[in-house]
Amino acid sequence: MDISEMKIVLKGIESVTFSKHFSEEKAKLRGITEEEIKDSINSNQKLVGVEDQGEEPKGHKYALLFSKSRKYDLRVVVSLKDNKVNVITSHIQNVKRRKGYEKWLEKLK
Repeated sequence: MDISEMKIVLKGIESVTFSKHFSEEKAKLRGITEEEIKDSINSNQKLVGVEDQGEEPKGHKYALLFSKSRKYDLRVVVSLKDNKVNVITSHIQNVKRRKGYEKWLEKLK
């Protein structure tokens, strides 16, 4: 699924829930709030990348990459099922890391 298709899917989302894994102490240490993630998913204007991670029991799993600033991205791993989003985990990622990953993917093609 590409970015434009994911934006359409995210516009139709009815609810956003958070997994037990997200609610652990790591999310607090990372400085990421549930409100920030809900805002990113609902507005989806800063969506810069989508990675399909396959099927799982709670729905289809994707890693969504939102631009946070010029230096950092917000990576949110979610599962989508029946117009509902379950946030599995999230973390802040350096933009340099993303660009290095994109170059590596290009070499594989």
